[in-house]
Amino acid sequence: MPFINFPAREINCKLVYYGPGLGGKTANLQWIYDHTGQNLKGKMVSLATGRPIAPCSSIFFRSTWGTVRGFKTRFHLLYRPGQVFYEASAN
Repeated sequence: MPFINFPAREINCKLVYYGPGLGGKTANLQWIYDHTGQNLKGKMVSLATGRPIAPCSSIFFRSTWGTVRGFKTRFHLLYRPGQVFYEASAN
């Protein structure tokens, strides 16, 4: 669901990836990040877990992809782990 900030003329959308371990969440977000222009995205933040099979507990970044009727669109992309090991952190 988007949040519309009328005074700032911005539409903020949060896209959350959630799914089973090794399902491609990290790879998908990394691809989007790598193929988004430098001037359109913020820094990608990755919270490491220290576990070799699931090295990250969450990854997120912000991106601006143009305007809609004069409103700047901002997307907040992140993923939450789907592995049972991280079930408590998903709440």
